[in-house]
Amino acid sequence: MIQLPTDLTLRLEKIFTKQEIKDLKDTFWLEKRPTTFRINTIKWNVEEIEGELEKNKISYTKLDFPENCYVIPSPHPSPKERGSRTVSESDLWKLICYTSGRIYIQGISSQIPPTLFSGENPSKILDATAAPWGKTSHLSALYPDAQIYAFEPSKIRYDKMCHNLKKLWCSNVETIYDSIENIEKHIDAMSSWTWFRIFPGGDNVSKTDPATSAGWQEKECFFDMILIDAPCSSEWSLLYNNTKFLENWDISHIKKNYKRQKRICDSLIPYLKKWWEMIYSTCTLSPEENEWVIHYLLCNYPELELGKIELPDTPEVITKNPLITFERYSYKKEISENCVRIIPSRYSEGFFIAKLIKKEA
Repeated sequence: MIQLPTDLTLRLEKIFTKQEIKDLKDTFWLEKRPTTFRINTIKWNVEEIEGELEKNKISYTKLDFPENCYVIPSPHPSPKERGSRTVSESDLWKLICYTSGRIYIQGISSQIPPTLFSGENPSKILDATAAPWGKTSHLSALYPDAQIYAFEPSKIRYDKMCHNLKKLWCSNVETIYDSIENIEKHIDAMSSWTWFRIFPGGDNVSKTDPATSAGWQEKECFFDMILIDAPCSSEWSLLYNNTKFLENWDISHIKKNYKRQKRICDSLIPYLKKWWEMIYSTCTLSPEENEWVIHYLLCNYPELELGKIELPDTPEVITKNPLITFERYSYKKEISENCVRIIPSRYSEGFFIAKLIKKEA
């Protein structure tokens, strides 16, 4: 029988209840979660997409949450769908709706963070760690009139990101090939950029932020929204058949990630405008990379407060409150009251999400 690393097993028992552990172990035996995708609302037609799926005998379910999210094959096929053939993600690759950028294959949990900003009409949005570009393209669709900046330090991932953002019609995104920790050296250039948006209808518009066109060069308080989908230990991928993950899991990786996550947050908080928001998320289960990071930020930045995140309770998205204590550490109680953990399940990856609002210091 395949065994989890002993240290990991002990940690899971401190994070989850006995019933949650039982349910988790059932998901660990999955070969793979069902394929899920999001409709690209920059360039979409629901009827055409659903029609193409049906034409190719691909059963699907459109979820109520997240919006525009589909699961294949359908977990609850209708009578007419029960004769549909067995499908996999590779079947979607052949469809016009995929090759034309009308849909984007993306996990359910990953589709949630970009939707949690509550501000209206932002002018500048930062995706701090953009690859693999799913959340960047989602932000582009949600905020078509904003200028979005996407950082990525890996050349291979950066090139793939640029290719896919073009495929997905994300023409309001400016990409930067560098680590987000070096943002300071890019701010002067970013404050004077004019971006060029290509409208599907053919009208091309050059747009410059009024503040920057007037010579505004203030380095602080630059972004209305910041998304940090932080590099992490990726414990969402905890499945028994993922032997590479199980063989490489080590507590030292978690501690290394925690330090990097703090550095990223430290480098970006000065650039968030007052009364606007920063979303912090990870796809890991470890408290050090989740509750501990948010506790650190609340202790060291009195101008930050948490916004409450409330997600609907659905069979596909199972949530729980974050931890108040873990091992010998205690966290601020508002973390448990306002942030959210998504429990790994048959349909969703494990996730942690926090919303931070910058107020007057």
